[in-house]
Amino acid sequence: MIIHDFSAKTATAIVTQFYSLEVSTCKPLVGDIDKNYFIQTSAGTSYILKIASPTSSLEHLKMENAVMQYLANKKLGIETPIVVSNHKNESITILKDTDNQFCYIRLLTWVEGRMWSSVHPITDAILKTMGQVCGRVAKGLEGFEHQGAHRTNFRWDNTNLDWVKTHLQYVETTEQKELVQYFMDLFESDILPILDTLPKGVIQNDFNDNNLVLSTDLAHPKVVGLIDFGDSMYAPKICELAILLAYAMMNTPDPMASAREVIMGYHAVYPLKEQEIEVLFSLIANRLIISVVNSSYNKIIEPDNEYLTISAAPAWDLLKKIKTIHPRLAHYHFRMACGVEAVPKNKIVTKFLKENQANFASIVDEKLLQDGYKILDLGVGSLDLGNNSEYENPERFHQNISRQLVEDKVDVGIGKYNEIRPIYTTDNYLVEGNNGAQWRTVHIGLDVFAKAGTPLYAPLVGTVHSFQNNAIELDYGPTIILKHHIPNTNEFFYTLYGHLDLECLENLEIGQKIEKGQEIARIGNMPINGNWSPHLHFQIILDMLDKEGNFNGVAFPTERNLWTSLCPDPNLILGLDIQEENHISSSTILNTRKKHLGRSLSLSYQEPLHMVRAYKQYLYTSDGRRYLDTVNNVPHVGHQHPRVVKAAQRQMAVLNTNTRYLHENITQFAEELCATLPDELSVCHFVNSGSEANELAIRMARVYSGQRDLLVSEVGYHGNTNACVDVSSYKFDGKGGQGAPDWVHVFPIPDAYRGIYRGKDAGHQYALEVKNHIDRLETEGKGIAGFLCEPILSCGGQVVPPNGFFKEAYEHIRAVGGVCIADEVQVGFGRVGKHFWGFELHDVIPDIVVMGKPIGNGHPLGAVVTTEAVADAFANGMEYFNTFGGNPVSCAIGREVLRVIQDEQLQQNALEIGKYLKTGLGRLMQQFPIIGDVRGEGFFLGFELVKDRQTLEPAPEQTSYLANRMRQNGVLNSTDGLYHNVIKIKPPMCFTKDNANYLLAKFEQILKEDVMQV
Repeated sequence: MIIHDFSAKTATAIVTQFYSLEVSTCKPLVGDIDKNYFIQTSAGTSYILKIASPTSSLEHLKMENAVMQYLANKKLGIETPIVVSNHKNESITILKDTDNQFCYIRLLTWVEGRMWSSVHPITDAILKTMGQVCGRVAKGLEGFEHQGAHRTNFRWDNTNLDWVKTHLQYVETTEQKELVQYFMDLFESDILPILDTLPKGVIQNDFNDNNLVLSTDLAHPKVVGLIDFGDSMYAPKICELAILLAYAMMNTPDPMASAREVIMGYHAVYPLKEQEIEVLFSLIANRLIISVVNSSYNKIIEPDNEYLTISAAPAWDLLKKIKTIHPRLAHYHFRMACGVEAVPKNKIVTKFLKENQANFASIVDEKLLQDGYKILDLGVGSLDLGNNSEYENPERFHQNISRQLVEDKVDVGIGKYNEIRPIYTTDNYLVEGNNGAQWRTVHIGLDVFAKAGTPLYAPLVGTVHSFQNNAIELDYGPTIILKHHIPNTNEFFYTLYGHLDLECLENLEIGQKIEKGQEIARIGNMPINGNWSPHLHFQIILDMLDKEGNFNGVAFPTERNLWTSLCPDPNLILGLDIQEENHISSSTILNTRKKHLGRSLSLSYQEPLHMVRAYKQYLYTSDGRRYLDTVNNVPHVGHQHPRVVKAAQRQMAVLNTNTRYLHENITQFAEELCATLPDELSVCHFVNSGSEANELAIRMARVYSGQRDLLVSEVGYHGNTNACVDVSSYKFDGKGGQGAPDWVHVFPIPDAYRGIYRGKDAGHQYALEVKNHIDRLETEGKGIAGFLCEPILSCGGQVVPPNGFFKEAYEHIRAVGGVCIADEVQVGFGRVGKHFWGFELHDVIPDIVVMGKPIGNGHPLGAVVTTEAVADAFANGMEYFNTFGGNPVSCAIGREVLRVIQDEQLQQNALEIGKYLKTGLGRLMQQFPIIGDVRGEGFFLGFELVKDRQTLEPAPEQTSYLANRMRQNGVLNSTDGLYHNVIKIKPPMCFTKDNANYLLAKFEQILKEDVMQV
């Protein structure tokens, strides 16, 4: 047979004639050099047909076949292609084309799955698995030999840049040429001299995103296969990992974090040697520069072949990113990933410091320390540090530190090393990582707080390495860095002194010798010292990474082991009595919960969060990560609002007692609360929770009406007491529930999206359902005590009842003497934006309004406000008394919450930002078919996820996935609804436009992921 063209028709003829297979499908595939076709037979078996060009080496093709077979025999737990012999039992079919040149034909088994390049997202778990698979392949190829693997002048040889040098001219810009040249110089100066010391063997040599195959499981994909062994060659074994890393690090905000995951996986399977770790960074760059230069060349010679330039843009971007990373720092990252000491000389330096600690001079006057010092707790969960407002303002932070020192009657405070601090979690320090926002919260220095002007002394002999005034707000201010030589070695280390006075820099010179005990500076004052409470930031640094005058003083928690290795404990020099704190781990807390807390107590998210701090619209975990809170409506005006906290503290310090004594707080709070309501609602009863409030409302309705039965909504929720569970369909119709008691009657959830009535007349039809219940009860000789419903049904899925429903339903209830109860626990106090109360959305006035949760901003407080008539009927001689309801502290808090809502215009904020956010969600709905409905008002929003907009089939698995992925990316959402397919959004009322934009961006990011496609 002579090949006349490379069409699908020809490919089909080849498979039919030479492999005796009946072809049902033949489709061309993209490729570099070979012509590739996907083949499917009538029996349903799939193959790939590869037609190698006449320029291909037969020896290389034989080697490729041998590699695939060798790995298949190793049973590595992944699938690799296997050569199918032709009808003559040959692995390679040799044919001629019309130019009388040989073409080499191979039929390979098809590896089923998805290309890595089509999988989204690539999580840390996937990266680690990729590393493991790469390690298994590298280990599996041990002992394999083939002459065809010894290639010379091969373009994709990661240790030979000759081809790059001769093709550098094709790179378009000067900036790009300089970038390539930088990494070529790095390789030739640092790596080439030690190349021959590296372990060598045959490698696959192309672990890229179009050769690694993942499973079709969208939520938890696994690496199932590896294809394309055409570039296999004999080379340093470490090149296999370097090539994988080059692709794994692309398109990520934090490429080094991605690299660490891959390396951890690889090293666990196929341990790296020290010299391999050392060369890895440069070899990663080599693969990238080979790739980008090749793309630049191909862009000119084959401009129409997009496959040949597919990785160019992300490769250039990655090269730019990693050029900002010092090669030695990258080396330390990789060592940390391997679980060894990140900085090799750490052991030498720490040994020297421990052995000589007694000989070091005191960094401050010894008498200051002998008189005593306070070990300060500046950690993320510190109760001494207090509210965020106490440290976000530099002057307040200084007052806080000063107060603590005065209380302990000492002149010196010590801020601990390796402490996770919340001080660095503002937007000024935010960095976008691979899993959302992250902050450098680990303090890798040691602080000495003392009066400004306190002299500072060099603890040991050294020379001036560098000095400068880091005058940016909250930086080090005037800073000195000394260099110290370890006697009888070639090793050096450095000490940094930050937040100094400006005068100390005046007479310094680089290289100037500093004697032990010599005064080198004084503690600087605000604002010259970076505008911090006066203190010395003292830090040991083992490698300055070619920096001068400044150095990182805090680190990401994920990089903690690296930076504490690079910057060991300064107390090795100071020798202070600092006891290690025994922090309780998240796993210990979890185990204790399981042992001692009620079994029905649940936790949010698949990976529970250990919260230790909250402020405004943010929650903080024990590692200092700040989470944007979009679901906690209890801290209505913001977590730990300073004014609310202060109101509680002030009153708590004076008096807290029950309501049998006169006190102005309860009466003033009642007046102020009633002023927000229609005139008809004028009598208050204070309780401790929304559950208590609903329980009391039910009692009032029964006393006033003389009836027992209540009407409630399907999927309604009203609290956790016996009576509240009895009227909560969400509970009694759910898991563990026993159905409605005989005195509770459930009308259909008034949902115009997926309820039983959905047209324009839905409100009227749902109200008729209420009327039908009333009529049925009348025939049974029963009446209605009350109608209990939320203005927007929260657990029902943020469902806003259709127009007219409440107005007609209230009329039906009142016509038979029943009481209308509005449960405002979730939606009240301005949350809906347009009005202060949710019932006002429906143009009705209830007889009883139930309040809880937001009324106390997290403090246990609730209220029932009713009419004179209902209140008078309830006052039938039986005293209503609540020990803690209406106490002075609770009322002080409630009053302050009302003031803050007004002073900070939070209802207006809910209206404006809520509308902006709802509009943004609407845009996402247009973009993503999985969003079936967006609804709600103000800061009480929800969107429903469906698999089909026509059938409204719920998508609970995707909803749970979305909420958990948002949590992984630093945003807290929660799910709700009868089918658990609604994302609810009800943040603290201080939620901003920037927060809304961030939330929408994260939703958009995750809605693009594989699991979310329907």
